[in-house]
Amino acid sequence: MDKRSFSLPGDLAARHGTRDPFRLAEALNVHVRFLPMKKQKGFCTNVLHNYFIYINENLSRQMQRMTCAHELGHILLHKDQLRRDDQGRFRRIVEMELFDISSRTEYEANLFAANLLIEEDRLMDLVREGYDIVAIASILDVNVNLLAIRLAELRKEGLEDISSRLPFTPDRKFLGNIEDRADSL
Repeated sequence: MDKRSFSLPGDLAARHGTRDPFRLAEALNVHVRFLPMKKQKGFCTNVLHNYFIYINENLSRQMQRMTCAHELGHILLHKDQLRRDDQGRFRRIVEMELFDISSRTEYEANLFAANLLIEEDRLMDLVREGYDIVAIASILDVNVNLLAIRLAELRKEGLEDISSRLPFTPDRKFLGNIEDRADSL
């Protein structure tokens, strides 16, 4: 597991004063474009050392934000997969089902997105205040599955026993199958 999935989002937020993936992409000179897509949520590519994130223009702002964070994670963590292939063609990371937690690279991009969009202190305050996972997802404006990934990593770190208060296991292909709203399971 690439440890930068955990550390890099906080470092970027501190350095640039934001957790907004669109503002971070701009600060990092990553070009974000919106296109009509039928099934894809988004993808990223590298063309002549210029990085691009393409996002489905038909998604809600919340889903576009999560997709941007996920694809930004790919660009920052998986640059080697975005280099030209042996025939000189530009590669891109394309997922029909984004946020598939059965793939290492997808899980790392998910962790990056979760760590970027869900600030730990705010999350733990909401947990201590007694909110459930659906309410917390709504307050933080993320999908419950992305929140579940963040919570699972906090449990592994042993920061606080929240397993009994917020039981939930993320769907391994959640972004490919969910409805476009925060409380969608």
